[in-house]
Amino acid sequence: MSLPPFCLNGFNGSPYLGQEEDLPGWIDAAAAAGFPLFGPDTFSLAAWEERGNSLTGLARHFRDAGMGCGYIAAAGMFDGGPHALPALLKAAEAGEALGAPFLQINMGGPDKATRRAALEQACEAIDGRGFKLAIEYMPYVGLSSVAETVALARHVGTERAGAMIDIWHHSRGTDTWDDLAAIPLDAIAYVEMDDAFPAESDNQSAETLTRRTFCGEGEFDVARFTGLLRDKGYDGMVSVEVLNREWQGRPRDEFARNCFDSTARFWQ
Repeated sequence: MSLPPFCLNGFNGSPYLGQEEDLPGWIDAAAAAGFPLFGPDTFSLAAWEERGNSLTGLARHFRDAGMGCGYIAAAGMFDGGPHALPALLKAAEAGEALGAPFLQINMGGPDKATRRAALEQACEAIDGRGFKLAIEYMPYVGLSSVAETVALARHVGTERAGAMIDIWHHSRGTDTWDDLAAIPLDAIAYVEMDDAFPAESDNQSAETLTRRTFCGEGEFDVARFTGLLRDKGYDGMVSVEVLNREWQGRPRDEFARNCFDSTARFWQ
């Protein structure tokens, strides 16, 4: 069985996590590991431009490496406040320059009505620009279930938005396997893979940002997760996002190879 298109998420090397930006190095490492796609985050892109570099130059590096851009990660936290739209529009500029099909967003807000209105506003802001919003739900923010995420995507239209399904959030949240099985294919933006060590604390934000590991090395039922999606007929993009403090500062080529090889075993 052929692999779906894999995309390396470079957030483990993001300035958001205190790392020094090196987008060209991450792109090269992803390419050497066999990834056809790389997904930069907005914090790394901002640092790239602050150092006097251009998005045009970064797009050239993608092309020279034979790589595509899978998405722009961390494009905004939509909670009903005014701050998210400028961030989304900035991410859209990067997406246009790099050829990304998805802008990945998160959603907070005190209630479903607020989140629905915020998503409507986000979609209106980028209508006609060729992007699809990938909505990431997380167990510790306002939008915490796949059912609401799918309902949001349905509300604005699945050609405009879809659910980004991360195995970490599925495994550590309240959703069941039946909830995952019920997701219609057209409501999935893309899937994100990782694994995790047993939790050391109740701080889910810290756990997700520092203690993930490569697929098959943690406690998640990775085989069941991928098997369920395969059985549904999913063949879209698979992002790999391993956020692990111990790997920060270590050779990114080795990190990227481990990300690719460990994930590929479950999708072959």
